[in-house]
Amino acid sequence: IGNTSFTLSSVGLFFAIIWLAHLVQRYLGYFFGDTGDHDFGDSPANRSKLVVTRLVLLGAGYLLAIAASGLPIDKITIVLGALGVGIGLGLQNIVNNFVSGIILIFDRPLKIGDSIEVGGKSGRVKEIGLRSSTLFTADGAEVIIPNGDMLSQQIVNWTLSNNHRRIEIKTTLETSESKDVVIPEVVAIVKSGTYILKKREPVVLVEGISGSAITLVIRFWCDDVFK
Repeated sequence: IGNTSFTLSSVGLFFAIIWLAHLVQRYLGYFFGDTGDHDFGDSPANRSKLVVTRLVLLGAGYLLAIAASGLPIDKITIVLGALGVGIGLGLQNIVNNFVSGIILIFDRPLKIGDSIEVGGKSGRVKEIGLRSSTLFTADGAEVIIPNGDMLSQQIVNWTLSNNHRRIEIKTTLETSESKDVVIPEVVAIVKSGTYILKKREPVVLVEGISGSAITLVIRFWCDDVFK
């Protein structure tokens, strides 16, 4: 290219270093205690550090590959120009997902272990990768969502600032007591629960009364959405 020449060995070394960088970052999780199971007890901070370390490793790998190929720094613009053409020819989604992954890592609208809803799917964030993120649903499915889609859609994060969540239950009771007696009893039962948020008073509303049946709407706050 211009005054710059390449040998077969330098080109081979270039791709070998890139392949090695991708291979190492793929299995890097084992050094951070990531066993690949569905246990969310691992520290979210460790998993975030893992993603950042993977990003740094890939960046260093590409820079090392460029240096090993003998490409002068002032010629990198040629590579960037070729990359721009590649993006225009069909790499938009890949680059969009990669950039979105970086934004998710550093802007942190969600973190590993968060309970979220996005794109009609709900579950816990298992992994935030450089190109896609993994959502672990209540029925055991692992949903792979491209990072570009994660940022372009509305995200409901139930655990962004805390794990509290309001629960609403509708129930019908057969009783001979009046609602003035039933409601305080129901409130007392709810407040005795193990995971009830004590600083939020439960609310019990009467939706309807039919003979000896009384239909109640019970609203209370749980102090941990995962319990």
